[in-house]
Amino acid sequence: MLRLPTLFLLILSVTLGACDSTPRPVRVGTNVWPGYEPLYLAREEGYLPDRDVRLVELPSATDVMNALSLGHIEAGALTLDEVLTLMADGEDLVVILIFDVSAGADVLMARAGISRLRELQDQRIAVEVTALGALMLQAALDQGGLTLDDVHVVAAPLNSHIKAWRENSIDAAVTFEPYATELEQAGAHRLFDSSAIKGQIVDVLAVQRSALEPFDHQLKVLVEAYFKARQQIINDREHAYQIMNQRLRLPPSEVSHMFDGLELPDRQHNFAMLSGEPSRLEQSARQLVDVMTRYELLNRHLFVNGISHPHFVERQP
Repeated sequence: MLRLPTLFLLILSVTLGACDSTPRPVRVGTNVWPGYEPLYLAREEGYLPDRDVRLVELPSATDVMNALSLGHIEAGALTLDEVLTLMADGEDLVVILIFDVSAGADVLMARAGISRLRELQDQRIAVEVTALGALMLQAALDQGGLTLDDVHVVAAPLNSHIKAWRENSIDAAVTFEPYATELEQAGAHRLFDSSAIKGQIVDVLAVQRSALEPFDHQLKVLVEAYFKARQQIINDREHAYQIMNQRLRLPPSEVSHMFDGLELPDRQHNFAMLSGEPSRLEQSARQLVDVMTRYELLNRHLFVNGISHPHFVERQP
């Protein structure tokens, strides 16, 4: 049994510890991708104080996903399908910001003799076994009036497509840059791209739901800094691109094309996509869940109601 002075000191130490505690920065994991680079532009320009936001640079999206699962970060920059994969594994995530929307960046390249989607029937189509690959393939088949049974799917990583093309072992491929240009140089042409399904392939900022309240201020700072950096890209493109390319390391000839095929939604567009019941993002998530379930890319069916959280993209007073 504790004596009274000992109990008093214990209570006092806990109370003083609580009083002395200072808010820590929200930790945000990213890998290298043009759509995420405005965050690093914001950091470089001083819009992101270290006391509020700590950007955690990780080698890949898989590492970001693992860090979220392990609680090493509170938020992560991910594609929507990666967010859904984490949710299927039990993570309670919400989307508070949309970084970019694929508007032509993801493509289906085909041989010169194939001029219509309908002509993909009985053709060999290389597709990486990812949700993005599945979504693009399914969308192309739907628009061509085809089903999976009408084509021969060749499961293959992106970096193997050009070799398969040159060996004449595929007739089409679902891909994106820089692989799309390699295929084009080898004789392929663009038959279908993500502009036809705009809004379905998006990169987002996902946050653990439990972190929303404790890090409310920090997340507001983060989102405001992002929009400030986005505006700087518009106002001083050359300077902004130079800073962002410190991480992207694109050849000089490609720097000006870093956002080709991508849209960076402004605050109003973000709010429009994240608001409503269901929101447009939730509608896209439902379609993606259906595709991922069909291709056995999710371990269970998901209900995505409540995934959108527009609070932080509302203009702050």
